[in-house]
Amino acid sequence: MKVKIIAILIIVLLIISLLPSVTSFNKLSKNNLVSMDDKELEDSNLYAQNEFFVKFKVESNLKISKSRNIMITGIKSIDDLNKEFNIIDIKETFLSRIKKPKNPELFSSIGLDRIYTFRVDQGVNVLDAVEAYDKNKFVEYAEVNGIGYAASQVDPNDPYFGLQWGLHNTGSNPPPHPGKSDADIDAPEAWDIEKGASSVTIAIIDKGIDWTHNDLAANIWLNPGEDAWSNPNNPSTGNGIDDDGNGFTDDWKGWNFISNDGNSQDQSSDSHGTHCAGIAGAVTNNNIGIAGVSWNSKLMAVRAMYNTGTIYWSDAGPAIIYAADNGADIISMSFGGTGSNSTLKAAVDYAYGSGCVLVAAMGNYNSGTGQIPATYSNTIAVGATDNDDTRAKPGDWSNPTQGSNYGNHIDVIAPGSWIYSTLNNNQYGYKNGTSMATPMVAGLAALLLSIKPTLTNDQVRDLIREYAEDEVGDSEDTKGFDIYYGYGRINADKSLRSKILSIDYSVQQKNVGQIIFNLFEQLQSLFPKLKIYLQQLEL
Repeated sequence: MKVKIIAILIIVLLIISLLPSVTSFNKLSKNNLVSMDDKELEDSNLYAQNEFFVKFKVESNLKISKSRNIMITGIKSIDDLNKEFNIIDIKETFLSRIKKPKNPELFSSIGLDRIYTFRVDQGVNVLDAVEAYDKNKFVEYAEVNGIGYAASQVDPNDPYFGLQWGLHNTGSNPPPHPGKSDADIDAPEAWDIEKGASSVTIAIIDKGIDWTHNDLAANIWLNPGEDAWSNPNNPSTGNGIDDDGNGFTDDWKGWNFISNDGNSQDQSSDSHGTHCAGIAGAVTNNNIGIAGVSWNSKLMAVRAMYNTGTIYWSDAGPAIIYAADNGADIISMSFGGTGSNSTLKAAVDYAYGSGCVLVAAMGNYNSGTGQIPATYSNTIAVGATDNDDTRAKPGDWSNPTQGSNYGNHIDVIAPGSWIYSTLNNNQYGYKNGTSMATPMVAGLAALLLSIKPTLTNDQVRDLIREYAEDEVGDSEDTKGFDIYYGYGRINADKSLRSKILSIDYSVQQKNVGQIIFNLFEQLQSLFPKLKIYLQQLEL
């Protein structure tokens, strides 16, 4: 005898105001990028003075050697230039440091194996050299080695959680002035759904991370293929063997691309990397310190930034590839520089092609000047808000001229003023900047990948943008996408609840009415707008 069964599919639909399509907003092209004005950095600080990048065409076939202190490539026209510009060293930009890329096909298709760093002797004008090499028929492009700079500056039981207005804003959270209630990312509401999985890894490309910090240590990423150091806090006590064969010896706790060793510890005076790490993923609900956006996600320490805040693209590029090759799901980049750079873009393309979610800071010059890597279309470009939900502007931070950058390439905005987080040596403190907003978004990406690991990087970005809160700020925050707030201030709760919730029940027809009533009653408090579809099937 056939029994009539009612199959019930309940789809939770959160009705959000219509937003522009993804294709309606384009990132800045190279031609749209303008140089810094006189309030920003001097030109000499925008690129390395002693080296530049050259990408050769596929058919070039270099054979590098050295003769009388001048580098030889086997290509006469290039060797003539080497002599003219006194080239004292040539090395593969990526292959000299990423010896065994995890995805060699992607690595090669992007042409990362054809990019070289040329070093000049003292007194040589790098810009003249770049111009000359760029015209050579064997060269795809030549460009400067650009420089970026740090872009800084369920309720858990963590004692300092009350100071973290960006996660939960009561309107009275210090400092320096009263904020606006609920001008936050709704973190406690989101944590009712997902707290963050240890299977998700966030790479912090910065000055390193203080992996001895009591509020970070348990969440530090450990390379599963590398033998542990005999002293867990001393990288020099490794076994001196590349145990996992990834081309990096003793990278048990990440890698340092400044000193080319496994010491990824943040030893800077401003704790920039440690502060960013705490925002994204401090150990939470441990009765210590602060809460991270993602409670349990792992933090991969990748140092590519000098203690001064300077980061060369020749270090940032390999750092991005290292993170992608070693299992980072999300890459947080709290730095930026003006201009364009195809070499850095190639590294970002590799990580994106490997499936990583890339999050980048807009910059802190209160201007529409685009900064890379935030201008790249495959990154999530993040601006900063104050505790009243307005874009951070001059006067909001300790530097009276700084504020959150803006432009057509912005994706979203997140809390970035007076953000309380971890500092080196088990300390805590406040910092300002899009540097702080960036790991906030990285933490949200980790929550999304925790609740649904099959999400692609495009889907993560779209969920963050689509469910950001629009028209929360001042007159700059117009309906829909705008150049100051992007698609809006991120909302972790709405982004997590946006996922279609499907519940299938097979029940006797006589019970269906009561079951519908019970389900609706249970879910109504969480999801105020439901659509219920009933279908009668013969089984």
